Amino acid sequence: MVYSIILFCSRKPGISPAEFKDHWENKHVPLLKSVTGPHFPLAHTRRYISRSEGGAGTLVGLSAGDDRTANPPAVLVGNPEEIDWDGFAELTFKDELHFRKFFAIVNEPDAAARIREDEEMFSDSNKLKVIVVGDTRSTERD
Repeated sequence: MVYSIILFCSRKPGISPAEFKDHWENKHVPLLKSVTGPHFPLAHTRRYISRSEGGAGTLVGLSAGDDRTANPPAVLVGNPEEIDWDGFAELTFKDELHFRKFFAIVNEPDAAARIREDEEMFSDSNKLKVIVVGDTRSTERD
């Protein structure tokens, strides 16, 4: 039975949304693949928050110093200030044993140090959230 986790990841202060995405895509995921080899997840799907580029914050006089206020997330319902993450990833494993092997590898001292060093380049580890996905249901259009 498939086993999935979801990570909510926030940008390091001073990193633009484009820099965050570029690093996660082109440096971090390849590093993770090289460290975990055959124990890499079956899928590592990343989704990024859409932001009002150049934006809405600047038009109403907010400082561009904090990209979260100058380029707020495109929130349809709710409070944009409550969105303190920039992307999330779903990691899907064959089963819980596959996840446990992956988790053990990424927590080995050398691997953990390499991963943590890279994460510090683009993400705010104090805001990282990781959850285990429970029962999943999907409804499709007829």
